[in-house]
Amino acid sequence: MAQFDWVQFYKEFAHDLLAYKDDRNKLIENVKNIYEETGINLPTLEKDNQIVDIDPFTVFGLFNKSSMKETNRIKILNEVANIFAIKAPVPTNFDSIPVLNNQNATFYYFVGDRAEDDIDNLWAFFTEALAYADNPVESTKEKLSKLFDLVINCKGNGNSKVTMGIYWIAPDSFLNLDSRNEWYIYESGKVPERIVTGLPKIESKIPAVKYFEIVGKLKAFLKSNENSLKDFKELSYEAWRYSEQVNQDNKNLNNQKDNKVSK
Repeated sequence: MAQFDWVQFYKEFAHDLLAYKDDRNKLIENVKNIYEETGINLPTLEKDNQIVDIDPFTVFGLFNKSSMKETNRIKILNEVANIFAIKAPVPTNFDSIPVLNNQNATFYYFVGDRAEDDIDNLWAFFTEALAYADNPVESTKEKLSKLFDLVINCKGNGNSKVTMGIYWIAPDSFLNLDSRNEWYIYESGKVPERIVTGLPKIESKIPAVKYFEIVGKLKAFLKSNENSLKDFKELSYEAWRYSEQVNQDNKNLNNQKDNKVSK
């Protein structure tokens, strides 16, 4: 089992989804077919599940959810590979992948609550994120930054969800700023203080200029000899591993305290 074997599959699927930017009805049909073929219940993606439109990040969210069993995840990915003719092997290891809260798993609000162009903006953002990942020059960064600011300020979106989405499709280019990574970078003590103090402060809806500053400074840090982590994938996995360790240590400590009190 290769660690990070999901990257190749996710990248190929992301590029394949570009073909559906102007054929979203076919994409919706394919999504429904995935669930029919797997026998898994289709999650709620619209009021009464009358799906009229969908964005590519929400499609990725279908198999990146916190409460999803790994067996169901692999079932869905096998069907994705079948329906979309993905050539990359279906992943069996999901280390370093941030996941959505099941209660907030679409990147748009439902009909009546979202703005008319919210889903179009998500498609444009997705397209420019892939363009920047393939060609990280100032012109692509400028286009992406404008859309980043637009999308992060949509109802229901924020740092965690938006940066998670672009990390899924291009983890070598983008850093996910979910709660674990944010804690690991800013509060765990694992990143040198001089690096942390040089980073922009986190805001609930961070502007693109600050996001890219964080990305640039952490990339430089990871390329240095100051740590054993090489890239954002390894950082994301270590943030998960270390936070789990800290949580367990705290739980053990609290249990010890409770035992002393009860004696």
